[in-house]
Amino acid sequence: MKKGGHIIEIITPHKSTEIKELEGIKVHCIETRGPPGMVALKMIRKALKTDGDLFYCHELDPLLYSIVLKRITRKPIIWDCHEYLVPMKKELQGRLSAVLTEIGISICAPRIDHIITVDNRLAKTLSKLGKVTVIPNYPRLSDFNEPTSRKKNEKFVVLYVGGLTERRGIKIILEAIHRLKKRKNISLRIVGGFYDRELEKWAHKYDSENELNIDWLGWVDYRELAPVIADSDCGLFVNQPGPRYLKGLPTKIFEYMIMGLPVVSATGPLLDSLINGKNLGVTVDSTNPESLSDGIETLMENSNLQDMGERAHDTVKKNYCWEAKEDKLLRIIEKLTS
Repeated sequence: MKKGGHIIEIITPHKSTEIKELEGIKVHCIETRGPPGMVALKMIRKALKTDGDLFYCHELDPLLYSIVLKRITRKPIIWDCHEYLVPMKKELQGRLSAVLTEIGISICAPRIDHIITVDNRLAKTLSKLGKVTVIPNYPRLSDFNEPTSRKKNEKFVVLYVGGLTERRGIKIILEAIHRLKKRKNISLRIVGGFYDRELEKWAHKYDSENELNIDWLGWVDYRELAPVIADSDCGLFVNQPGPRYLKGLPTKIFEYMIMGLPVVSATGPLLDSLINGKNLGVTVDSTNPESLSDGIETLMENSNLQDMGERAHDTVKKNYCWEAKEDKLLRIIEKLTS
């Protein structure tokens, strides 16, 4: 939006109330402490004070706030829904949260002006509620430097980036590496954090007891992710089958590929077609540690791994980067504000 000449202000929950600047964009931080509903009230009041020409809402809570903003200002509102929110809420917060989320979306979404989403399956569901445009959440080329000739690591480095939950396959990953480490010179690097304290304890205990020597990097700033990926040999995406996952092409695999990494991915119709069809890595049964370890080993033994990585990079650069899609969003904003 900034690149298109628009003035942007961001309003977001934060640990303290302050104003920051991020890449020339003003960010209004709203402190999250306080009684229930206070953060919502503060964010709505701040949004009204900005006197924007258009409100762009991310995630669920801002969609709910948008009803108030719409009624008071009569300004256009875009809702950006880039997750399968109902199954996500069910997974992370339980059935009641999922039901309330579904009710909230069914009431609020029909009252806004446009919905942006990331894949055709989600768009099909949301199209019953209003006008929808699909703009995949692909990585920006400007966030990832051109990959250079890859130097050979002493050990074959397997990389996982993302949240650490059972649904995202962290147990399967550790068990697969344990199997493979018995016969291969391999190292696992993990970028991301846990949401479950018990799972975190289990993972670190499993690592220690089996001498996996995992490189736990924790959360890494997105702008500093490129060199971490570039220093690895393959990327993992092993989300478990379910309504929330494997219905589209996850952004994560494109972040690996844009830096020249082949991928070992969960299977799925679109994933199989892209990865196996273009020879950009391998797909495996993400529920089976043996299948995952076999998939990683297949890549390790591939003599054309460098060519596979270069092909992955070129594929993303031509078809799966944000720069190839951003004009679609700018045209929607222009139409709503003209």
